[in-house]
Amino acid sequence: MSVPAPSRRRFLRTAAAFATAAPALLAAACGSSSPSTQKNNGEGDTPSPNTSTPLPGNPTQTFTPPPTTPGGRPPGPETADAALLAAKYGGLKPFAPAPPPPATKPVNTDVPLPPVIDHIPTDQKICFLTIDDGAEKDPAFIEMVKDFRIPFTMFLADTFIHTDYEYFAKLRDTGYCTIQNHTLTHPNMVTLTPQRQLAEITGQQQKLEKTYKTTPYLFRAPFGNSNKATQEACKQNNLKAICYWRASFQKQGFQWQAADKKLRPGDILLAHFRGPKANGKGWPEMHELMTNLFRIVQDQGYTFARLEDYV
Repeated sequence: MSVPAPSRRRFLRTAAAFATAAPALLAAACGSSSPSTQKNNGEGDTPSPNTSTPLPGNPTQTFTPPPTTPGGRPPGPETADAALLAAKYGGLKPFAPAPPPPATKPVNTDVPLPPVIDHIPTDQKICFLTIDDGAEKDPAFIEMVKDFRIPFTMFLADTFIHTDYEYFAKLRDTGYCTIQNHTLTHPNMVTLTPQRQLAEITGQQQKLEKTYKTTPYLFRAPFGNSNKATQEACKQNNLKAICYWRASFQKQGFQWQAADKKLRPGDILLAHFRGPKANGKGWPEMHELMTNLFRIVQDQGYTFARLEDYV
């Protein structure tokens, strides 16, 4: 659904003012008010939106997608080079292959409004990696994705990615990463009018379709805050579910919802594109952060599955 012209003009004026006035860092982690629509952890330390002029949304395809298996997928994690992983990533090993996904996706999206989910119903020891925003653009992380050969979902906000659309095209072209909607300017959705929410979601849907030739069908609200107006805006854009998380990876490790700090089958995990360029001195490089995340997942005996196979 297209956004009415007056609303679109008002939104663009407001977004421009926001980008100009944004502080160097968005301050603290989000709060919680309603468990069904807001998360209580995980989206703090998000850098401010980039204020430079956006680049045209047409990244060139510089990566050749890897050879695919008969099912049309790139080779799985069990084909990763064990010696290479151990040498480059502190003794980590290849992940086990995920079990075949069920014939019928376990999340029912044939409902009046897109459901809000933070896990996938399953008894398998699998979890789902999602990475948000797009502020840090570590070239070594692209190599890491190709080395480990595990799937993950990127929820991208244009305000963070517009200075280097190419980086996320390269990640997409590895064959292991999918692109989903995370708004244009990364606002707290519950503070916006329904019209502004619709403009944020519709604008990013159109931007991602144009830039990456893909049609997102999943949405994540910034800071884990959404309401019925968010669901309505998602529905108007044919987005099928709003995805939250059960554990959020921070600088030192996971911020857990489970009291015992253990993964559960089907947990959706949240990470961010973070590192010293986006977040400042003292932050590890993105691939170092992900090495720590992978170690925790391996130590608990889990592997990664593709979220889009289950929703």
